[in-house]
Amino acid sequence: MKHSIILKAVFMTFLTLALSSPDILALTGKEIIEKSEKLVQGDTQLAVYKIVIKTRRWTRTMKMKSYMDRRQRDDLKSFAEIYAPKKDAGNRFLMIGDKMWHYVPKLQQTVKISPSMMLQSWMGSDFTNDDVVKESSIINDYTHKLLGKETVDNHECYKVELIPKPDAAVVWGKIFYFARTEDMLPVRQEFYNEHNVLKKYLTYSDFKQMHDRIIPTLYKMQTVKKKDRYTLMKITAAKYDAPLPGKVFTLQNLKRK
Repeated sequence: MKHSIILKAVFMTFLTLALSSPDILALTGKEIIEKSEKLVQGDTQLAVYKIVIKTRRWTRTMKMKSYMDRRQRDDLKSFAEIYAPKKDAGNRFLMIGDKMWHYVPKLQQTVKISPSMMLQSWMGSDFTNDDVVKESSIINDYTHKLLGKETVDNHECYKVELIPKPDAAVVWGKIFYFARTEDMLPVRQEFYNEHNVLKKYLTYSDFKQMHDRIIPTLYKMQTVKKKDRYTLMKITAAKYDAPLPGKVFTLQNLKRK
């Protein structure tokens, strides 16, 4: 009986330590990224962005309204429209799954983004069309391995390595994803080509309350070999998990006059 009581006490002590220790009951790499993306995007998101494209010779500023519906993981939908400045107003983008269309108001034409156009710059920024379309594939098209913890921009972060699945139609040979250990919010992504060379990185900062949650509101995409240029995306307003009309994510809405 005494031996049984001792064993029970040892078991309860171990259980208490396990439940209180994040290292013992650690999340998997995939779970970390799923939680991180869910916090930033919600099931649905309506957001307003200020976009600043900075180069050595010029600076360009745009404003954009964006709708996103990620309730079906394998069929993410998004719709975005530039509304300032006047010369860019009316450019619209529709994404359904891995397909993307761009309505060009000056031509009054809709262009389907082909695979050969995926690495082209999105609206002259450091983001590519692939960066926009592949938003959902960070979970579906990669394997995820938690490498440990690392301090990034004064935040203790989980470091997750993403390697593309053999049949995945993705651009990057590897991605490192850093999320804060305190709340899983993203801090940095690093993008490597198939030769293991770092090509660009995305940083997240200016964490603040937006609607019902705290999120990073400033995204900065930097190309490694172009130190004199970068693109900033600033979220100025956001609403999460509100119903979005299905007609938003249609070609009819894309082409409307």
